[in-house]
Amino acid sequence: MLDKILSSDFFIKYSDKFNTMLDNAEQYIRETDNIKIVSFSLMTLAGVLFLSLIIIIYIRNIIYFVKSNNPKEDQEEREDNYIVLSAEDANLELERELQKELEMAQAEKQARELAEQEEEEKRLAAELLEAEEKKKEKKKEEKEFRNQENTNKTQRQKNNKEKKGIDLDWQKGKIPPANDMENTMVTQSISTTYQQSRKELQDLLGLLLDMLGRGVDDLKIAQTLNYKMQGMGEESDIIKSIDAVKIFISLCVSGKFTQLEKFAELPGEEQALYNLANGDPSLALALLECLMDSSIDKANGSASEEKRQQLYQEVSVYACCFGALAELNDIMLATSSYELAIELQSSNVVAWNRLGDVYRKASSLPKAAWAYQNVLNFADGEIDALEVANANKHLSEHLYAEGNSIQAAKLYNSSKQYYDSLGINRRLDRQEIDIISIIEENQASSISETIAKLLSPENVR
Repeated sequence: MLDKILSSDFFIKYSDKFNTMLDNAEQYIRETDNIKIVSFSLMTLAGVLFLSLIIIIYIRNIIYFVKSNNPKEDQEEREDNYIVLSAEDANLELERELQKELEMAQAEKQARELAEQEEEEKRLAAELLEAEEKKKEKKKEEKEFRNQENTNKTQRQKNNKEKKGIDLDWQKGKIPPANDMENTMVTQSISTTYQQSRKELQDLLGLLLDMLGRGVDDLKIAQTLNYKMQGMGEESDIIKSIDAVKIFISLCVSGKFTQLEKFAELPGEEQALYNLANGDPSLALALLECLMDSSIDKANGSASEEKRQQLYQEVSVYACCFGALAELNDIMLATSSYELAIELQSSNVVAWNRLGDVYRKASSLPKAAWAYQNVLNFADGEIDALEVANANKHLSEHLYAEGNSIQAAKLYNSSKQYYDSLGINRRLDRQEIDIISIIEENQASSISETIAKLLSPENVR
């Protein structure tokens, strides 16, 4: 820097003086005619130039020497550059370390989450396996119980035959003493009390109607039916049977059947309920079929699209009720009814759920899985919680059979949590069992009164 300043100042001053000297020399030459003087002047000028060159070289050497002995300024400049570069490198290094720590933290988090997920999947798979084992054990116990019951029945028949063949001759035999006969009857009574035979859902419709007539809530009815079926019934079958009977009663009370043109030719509502109480839903199905046909005819003849869709939606509900009652003894008729309900309202979650049930019972497992998947597609998690739980339960069985035990365990656990929260599988206490026994004892004699109560206008809900 100093070298540049000194060189520029020197050349400026030198050039000014040199120009002045040239001007003086030129003027002098013009004024004189003496060639010697001119020659002397030129030589003098050359000598001055030569001396000037030597001076310039000398000054430059001095400048270089001074700079070489005083490198402080350059050193400071280099240090400033180094400090800037060092700060940038430090920031980059810090950023790299932070990024590395972040990546390590994320990797640890992912590993931890993966381990937790694997642990949860193992737990769910173990629960599913345990549930399957319990189910097999329950079926085994039921089979043993039935075998024992058949053995007892055979023994009782054999004893009856022996009693009929008793010889009244005092030399050959005696009629058992009265006390022994009473003890035998007490023993048989105790045996039948604690070896209660399992009942099918169709045989429990009278008890269902009786409890509805007494104002018992749906959950308690479901627990009772589950108890009478010894826990071997499907939760969805029990609940949909209760719903179907209640819908049929509400249609009777609201006058839907009496408004039909062919009502006079149809079975009476009281008779339909009486037969239903005895396990025969045929008369109720006849009333429902006529109602569905009438409503479909009205919908097809309506000029309003909104009215037509509303009627189709109502018929879809009637078809689900029809299917639930038909399913008690005619699964093919029930299947057709549920398919009709879906045809009229494709988003009917209840119909899809029940269609999956009848497909499963008919061993059409791929169709059942398809129907249950549509339940999950159309369902509202809160409104259709029951249908979602049933679909998850049977989809878990399908996935487990295909070898996808982890996903099956998740669906099964979700379904189990719902039914546990619902309480349908809760065991009845001794007092509740005694009350059920009393209701069953009076069921046959009070059925007419119960039906009249159910069909009264005050029963409209």
